[in-house]
Amino acid sequence: MTNEEYSAVIAPMVTELKTLRQKALQLSAGVIGENLCDEDLPFCATLDRCVRLIDGFIPMLQARNLTCAGVLLRMQMDNCMRTYAAYITEDRESYVQAFLDGKNISKLKDVNGYKLTDAHLKSKMWQLDGRFKGVYENASGYVHCSSKAFFQMVGDIGDNGTEFLIGLPLPEKRNDVLLECADAYIHYVKLHFNLIQPVVESKRRFDIAHAGE
Repeated sequence: MTNEEYSAVIAPMVTELKTLRQKALQLSAGVIGENLCDEDLPFCATLDRCVRLIDGFIPMLQARNLTCAGVLLRMQMDNCMRTYAAYITEDRESYVQAFLDGKNISKLKDVNGYKLTDAHLKSKMWQLDGRFKGVYENASGYVHCSSKAFFQMVGDIGDNGTEFLIGLPLPEKRNDVLLECADAYIHYVKLHFNLIQPVVESKRRFDIAHAGE
């Protein structure tokens, strides 16, 4: 796929991401509602982070910066994991306090007694979304300096030796990978929103029940 073709394909994706950004703001207003509770704060934080990640992802997609796009995808998947952790924690109050204190939630447990480690949360998300584990592991390859960093740097490998592309524009042959990254990113923003939606609905019922107090 040429760069011109790539630019044409990502145009509607960019439009969709901008729409999702507005949706995140609407969900934030729904979570806050008329009566902000302590347990709402982690959800608000993941939505704010989602908005800021979208603001970073769009220009990286347009600039064809695969490394940064991959890292931002991994961070958005982390938003999904942290949001889900709030549902399955055995003690919501302790979870919120750990969040506010900046403590590692991996020391807390879920309702079945398993620690809320990244590995456990990844496994739980995999049960919800069959793509999660594979995409998570691929995206993590951009966070850590792995083989992905090497192969992105390498151009043609032939009889004349290996071509290194350090600091040069991403080869067009990587455009398909970028599009896969963009598709996954949009998918996990939407999954994040699906996890938040029950909170919005619960807050709406809570506000109705406490109206006028």
